[in-house]
Amino acid sequence: MTLISWMTLIGICIMGAMSPGPSLAVILQNRLQRSLRDALFASWAHAAGIFTWALAASTTLGTILKNIPALKTSLTLAGAFFLIYLAIKSWGRHNSDYSAQNAQLPAAWLSGLSISLLNPKVFVFFTALFSQFIPEGVRFITLLGLATVVGLVDGTWYSSVSLLVGHIGLEKMLSRHGVLLNRAAAGFYLIIAVLSLGQVAGLTA
Repeated sequence: MTLISWMTLIGICIMGAMSPGPSLAVILQNRLQRSLRDALFASWAHAAGIFTWALAASTTLGTILKNIPALKTSLTLAGAFFLIYLAIKSWGRHNSDYSAQNAQLPAAWLSGLSISLLNPKVFVFFTALFSQFIPEGVRFITLLGLATVVGLVDGTWYSSVSLLVGHIGLEKMLSRHGVLLNRAAAGFYLIIAVLSLGQVAGLTA
């Protein structure tokens, strides 16, 4: 792979990580309703899931997943139901009872890992992306390095978000609008869950 290919792939991965969605909602909820440490745990657990999908998409694991549709369907269903669970918890959450809510929430690392690992659309994204840039016959060590870089980009971005929320004064503002943030997060989760269930039912691509 050329330097231009590497830089292009990294740039696309950065843009993908920066796009708003359920992953960002999970990180922000852990930051505001738990702590910076929990948000960082969630960030790097999310990165681990991204690393796993990136490695799968670029190796024979991707071929296995393609050849076993039932596995992809199971992951899609698991992801959809997990998102519905998060949506229900988020919708009913209020600023005044954080301690009680935190006992009901999944662990920070589990929420971060699940939101990425139980989303087969991440695999589809990397499959489409890598097919354009990775030539045939690339050594496994190169693919491992590529997946590692992708994971580092993801973890670094969400860790930066977690740090910036506290340092540029966003924390207090977002806390004041905590209920609105929770409702918006619930909406994100439900939209992705419905799209995933529609895909399993053959109603969406």
